[in-house]
Amino acid sequence: MPQDIGAMLAQLGGGEEEMRPGVLEGQPGGGQDPLAGAIDLIQEAIDAESDQEDVQVMLQCQAKLQSILAKGQKDQDAMLGGKASPGALRKSAASLAGGGGEY
Repeated sequence: MPQDIGAMLAQLGGGEEEMRPGVLEGQPGGGQDPLAGAIDLIQEAIDAESDQEDVQVMLQCQAKLQSILAKGQKDQDAMLGGKASPGALRKSAASLAGGGGEY
């Protein structure tokens, strides 16, 4: 795997660890933009990598991150159909409270 992947991910977050909220300080669904950015950065790493074993690991990571985005979209679509899961309601409530939990 490219050694600069950690540096690329740090750039995505602004590079200042102390400025980012901790796990308990974030909002449900609030990480959608950085998540999409991470998927794009992993794709860049995949395109630049020639070792197929490393590419396979990166593809697995990318698929896991993509599944988080897909789950959020599925929850949002279900809410439009009048069927809301507790997790989707929690994320919706967080976004209404100004927590940035929108999709």
